Amino acid sequence: MNEGLTPSERLVNDMSASSFMRLWTHSNPIGKGGKELCDCLVVCGPHIIIISVKEIEFRDTGNAVGWERWQKAAIDKSVQQIWGAERWLRVAEHVIRNDGREIVLAPQADRRFHRITVSLGGRGNVPLKWGDFGHGFVHLLDEFSLKSFFSELTTITDFVRYLSAVESIFERGARPIFVGSGAEDLLALYVQNGEDFGLFDPGTGEPALALIQEGIWEALVKHPAYLSRNKDLESSYAWDRLIEHFAEDLLTDGMLDMFRKEVTQNELALVSMAMQPRCHRANLADAFLEFLLPTTKHVAARVVMADCQTAFVFTTGGSADRELRARELALRCLVVRCRCSSVKTVVGIATDRPQAGKRGHSSDIVYLHMPEWDQAETAKVDQIQAELGYFKDTKWAP
Repeated sequence: MNEGLTPSERLVNDMSASSFMRLWTHSNPIGKGGKELCDCLVVCGPHIIIISVKEIEFRDTGNAVGWERWQKAAIDKSVQQIWGAERWLRVAEHVIRNDGREIVLAPQADRRFHRITVSLGGRGNVPLKWGDFGHGFVHLLDEFSLKSFFSELTTITDFVRYLSAVESIFERGARPIFVGSGAEDLLALYVQNGEDFGLFDPGTGEPALALIQEGIWEALVKHPAYLSRNKDLESSYAWDRLIEHFAEDLLTDGMLDMFRKEVTQNELALVSMAMQPRCHRANLADAFLEFLLPTTKHVAARVVMADCQTAFVFTTGGSADRELRARELALRCLVVRCRCSSVKTVVGIATDRPQAGKRGHSSDIVYLHMPEWDQAETAKVDQIQAELGYFKDTKWAP
């Protein structure tokens, strides 16, 4: 996957794959006419992140000429590549990875584009320009902000929510002035203050004059509260590993649709799992791991309410009859959708309960997306619940 990449492109691709996972991270995808579309493309559900990487060594000429030359080569050309890729992606139905695998894009009306230029080589000696360059907002990362972004924004939802928040404050008129600081310090203000970054007058809602000083990010990552928060989130990475487990099956054609008896490339369930932000992943992972403990073997299923109008249903069962287990899982998901009006999507996960000395296991995953509930179906669900006792044997995560 990383063959043919420059060192800087490989670094950005590896960081993206770590945050967004390899199933949705694509280096050097193929666009129009078989040409490279961009350096890195992230596609997860409706979100499309276009990343262009330029590493240009800044040569100080002692005047503005050196700045202008660097910005033209490291930023302007990168922005042009991003816009060219976006124009093609807005009308394309799919993209081809550099390994030949096809990436199916969301319906055109649902696509949400995010643009990032990674411009390296300035080493803090060049005033960086970023914002709306005429065809939409472009986020700029340099060597100082790159690592902080991918260490803090470690899920697709956390990442795009931050990008959207930055775009929003600019639309509302905020123009922070960076005094020796960079994008990492703006990120620190977001972590500390939320989506308005503390840049607006709480009384009038008007943008306040903001001078962003250097060192805000460095101070944040050393603060005890920040370190404690990260410690509390460590369990959430078990959810990442579960996604990777299913992704491995999908990439190797190992995930079976138990009802159609054929290999499926449907990744919608995994997208729903990946769309959960870091804080929700901690709750999901804790609930899933607790459900598998021997002390909870009397509980047949567990339901967890999550982000993005999504609920998750966990159940267990032996591998001897996976079809029956998968069918029961699907019915449980249907009941949850019926009973929870705020939920539009339900993902079910069934697996063997761990046993001492047992070797091997199997897992099944079910995806149910119903934006609208047909009330005529309620009676049918009532009958299912009455016959099988769903919810009586189900525990709800806090």
